[in-house]
Amino acid sequence: MNSPSILIKNLTFSYQKSVAKIAPVVLNIEDFQVDYGEKVFLYGPSGYGKSTFLNILAGVLETKIGSVNVLNNELSKISQAQRDHLRGENIGYIFQIFNLIPYLNIKENIILPCLINKKRGLGINIYEQADQLIETLGLTDHIHKNVTDLSIGQQQRVAAARALIGNPKMIIADEPTSSLDENNTIEFMNLLLSEWEKRKFTLLFVSHDIRLKNYFNRAVSLSEINKI
Repeated sequence: MNSPSILIKNLTFSYQKSVAKIAPVVLNIEDFQVDYGEKVFLYGPSGYGKSTFLNILAGVLETKIGSVNVLNNELSKISQAQRDHLRGENIGYIFQIFNLIPYLNIKENIILPCLINKKRGLGINIYEQADQLIETLGLTDHIHKNVTDLSIGQQQRVAAARALIGNPKMIIADEPTSSLDENNTIEFMNLLLSEWEKRKFTLLFVSHDIRLKNYFNRAVSLSEINKI
């Protein structure tokens, strides 16, 4: 049986304040688990710690209290450099603001994670896989365009392809449809989940839009598991 992709026990997190001030608790999560290959919708309004939570899972923020295990790595027991490698090699991140590189074309943006982290593309022809993703995501006709000349929906598909390149074990999606209209949202969700069906990576999709939960096997309210 596969180990969970995410296993959290008794996590408490506060942003560091000055010695004279007590920092308010942002996250207090007793138990949270996402199994390998599961797709989970995590929802909640602004201000409930969604971005903080994702930054902890991605190893950007360091925790002091509790256990956060991601892809069989106890994050508190590995260095920042090791957390960076874990994220770069195994986790695809789809950002709310797409973070595309404006001076790179579509294909260059997509393969960038594999150029930065060589192990991510190990054993894969990343150029062929990029071409396949471009075709699957309906971007073939725009291949020669600068990313700044793409529509918002097209830019988000490039961002998704960049997260999917190299067969990562887990995809974290942080409000990826917040800038999309209804039609583009439906199209994006169908494309993302068709890739999940093919690869069965772990998918943690975070949004305030509760309507999207019907795309997922399990929906979790952050406000219910975050006991602050």
